[in-house]
Amino acid sequence: MVQATVSTPVEPEADYNPSAQFLLSGLQLFQTIRYRKNLVFAVMAAVFLLAGLYYATAPRRYSSKAALLITQTNNDLDTSITNKESQSQNTMATFENLVCSARVVEGALKSLPPADQIDFQDVPPENRAAALKANLSAKAVRLTSILEISYRSKDPQVAMNVVRAVVQSYIEFMDSMHKGTAGELNRMLTKERDEIEEKLNVKQKELQETRRRFADMGLPADGATLHPTVQKAVSFSDALIASQKQRVEYEALLAAIQTAIANGQDFGQYLLSAGDSIGRELLLSSLGLGSRDAYTMANLERDLLAAHAQLQNLQQNLGPNHPEVVALAAKVGILEQFMAASDNRIQQHAERLRTSELGPWLAQMVQQKLNEAKQREAIQTTCFEAARTEAINLNGQLVELELLNRDIKRLKEMSSVLFTQISSLDLRQNGQDVRVAETEPPKLLKNPISPKLSTVALLSMFGGLGASLGLVMLLDVMDDRFRSVEEIQTRLGLPILTMIQRLETPESTGPRALVTNVSPTSVASESFRTLRTALTLTHPDARHLVVTSAEPGDGKTTTLANLAVCYAQADKRTLLIDADLRRPGLTGLMDMRGTRGLSEVLRSEVEISQLAPQHIQLSGVKGLDVLPSGPRPSDPAELLSGPRFSQLLAWAETAYDMILVDSPPTLATADTAIIGRLVDGVVIVMQPAKNRRRLVTRVVERLGLMKIPLLGIIVNQASGDGDQGYYDYHAYGYGYGADYSYGNEESDNASPATGDGNDEDDGDGDGDGEEGCLPFDGGTDRQLEDEEESESLLIPRRVA
Repeated sequence: MVQATVSTPVEPEADYNPSAQFLLSGLQLFQTIRYRKNLVFAVMAAVFLLAGLYYATAPRRYSSKAALLITQTNNDLDTSITNKESQSQNTMATFENLVCSARVVEGALKSLPPADQIDFQDVPPENRAAALKANLSAKAVRLTSILEISYRSKDPQVAMNVVRAVVQSYIEFMDSMHKGTAGELNRMLTKERDEIEEKLNVKQKELQETRRRFADMGLPADGATLHPTVQKAVSFSDALIASQKQRVEYEALLAAIQTAIANGQDFGQYLLSAGDSIGRELLLSSLGLGSRDAYTMANLERDLLAAHAQLQNLQQNLGPNHPEVVALAAKVGILEQFMAASDNRIQQHAERLRTSELGPWLAQMVQQKLNEAKQREAIQTTCFEAARTEAINLNGQLVELELLNRDIKRLKEMSSVLFTQISSLDLRQNGQDVRVAETEPPKLLKNPISPKLSTVALLSMFGGLGASLGLVMLLDVMDDRFRSVEEIQTRLGLPILTMIQRLETPESTGPRALVTNVSPTSVASESFRTLRTALTLTHPDARHLVVTSAEPGDGKTTTLANLAVCYAQADKRTLLIDADLRRPGLTGLMDMRGTRGLSEVLRSEVEISQLAPQHIQLSGVKGLDVLPSGPRPSDPAELLSGPRFSQLLAWAETAYDMILVDSPPTLATADTAIIGRLVDGVVIVMQPAKNRRRLVTRVVERLGLMKIPLLGIIVNQASGDGDQGYYDYHAYGYGYGADYSYGNEESDNASPATGDGNDEDDGDGDGDGEEGCLPFDGGTDRQLEDEEESESLLIPRRVA
């Protein structure tokens, strides 16, 4: 059994789902496009027709292309791949712009014959270069040294010839630019080098003459080797300093010896300093010591120190009576005795020398050495002065030679640099610094590049889609109507409970004005029974129902009254309450004007259980009672929001199976929101041809924000004449065949309604019209238990 699902609008702040919103928007757009598919097809056809016309009449343009390889070398002939790539990336933009330069374009234009100038025959001669440049393009291939040159023309042969002429002009321009510059620079550098060579020859001759005049030996002047004259002065200076030092030492020694002799002091400390090596040997012999004795004494002293150290170590580890300790101690004693005996012997010899003739002899020997030192010093002083004078005179000559050498060195270096530059320029002239080679010659291409069929087709397709979608969306914004059942369900988020067709305007009031009471087996009555079945199956616990609409005149009152008759015919005690205290349409429809009703019940302070039965009127239909609106109050909203209305509903629930409430239009007043919070659900009646989408959507959103349960939508006055998508009930597969008969034949054979579907306005009603129902397949004279099984299949499905 298929059931219609009920959903209320989701509060945006609570459960906003971007994916669902996007899917909903896409579905709405798809439905809009489907509804206006003929317009889309017409726009697409018009766009394709214009595109075809353009493709057939547009002039053809042809193109030809050539590729050039541009390589570069540095001045030092660096051919590394990395360096080439770096230079290429930095200069390819320059080479690209040079292709369209005036000199290259004019050179190509001069080489073109008149037959290849058809693209600018009507252009003045002074503007032909600009015309050629406008169709010429150059593009460097990324990360390469390849330059692509292309040209667009009316003729494929002309395009190829122009590209060939541009390539040739470009190569000639690059060759002349680089070779011409290198040749001029080569001449300048060669002239400068010849001048330097001439100056170098003059300086070299001057240097040779200066060396001959100064008798120079040709020693280098870098300071590493001194001139012989300077070397002689330096050596005399060193010898003089040594003689003076020795003289001073002898004078000091002689003074010390003479002072020691005069004072009777010990002059033994001066003995070893008195003479040369032979004299020292004599002095040592006089003391009883020879060279061997001195060596022996030194060895003994070293052995004594070693023995003392060894003895100290043994005494730390062994006892004093240990044989090794005793033996080592005896050895130390013997060495100390020998050393003491030697010292005594030297002292005795020294005492004997003090009283002998050794002192005067020593002073005489030192005096003789002093005289020799003074004489040597005098001779060295004379030689040094002469050498110093000669060196001073030589200094100016050396400076002059040094300057000449420096000039010659500078000229040689400049000549070498110029020679290197000239050699590099010679190589560039033979092989250019920038080399241009044609890697891909221009080819003859007979297929036009403009207009291109694939491009025109794609552009026309996307343009047509864009134009048609834009027009559809614009019309959709301007046409604020619902166009299908699916669109209603998608935009409002509510199921369609039933669809009611247009009926004839009733000729009377009261029960005779209700089609479900007058013709219970008619096609029109079937839609109200379908509504009853849908509500029963989808909301079996809903006993308090409110029927409302977005605007007056949507047919909510007549729909509510016919639904109440259907419930009464199903043996359900039903109460109709006219809660529209402003314009009570239900009271006028049931012909109960001027009677007591709801407003008095709500104003009174009498118990509801006692007062309500006194105001309820019999409708004339078995099982159906009506509570009219009563006298019109000045404050209907305050009465409905008071506690007595909720008490009235609670009492009615104990006495009736179904309580149906008629409320004012939602957008006009707040009464529906007040009543809706007290009942089990609200049903909205709408007319697609009358109500605007934004108004119905506003009703659903307002009630949803107030958390009022919305049970579904009733589509009223659904067209049955096949109006282009406007709820043609035949399009949904509903209809009755000729095999079904009804108690009221005129209902089956009735022509389309001639009325406008509005209730007669008595000044108190809401202007609701009399509506008919949408016929559904199925039996018409069945009981409720049979309808619950069969009519459930007739509930319209909600489109996801």
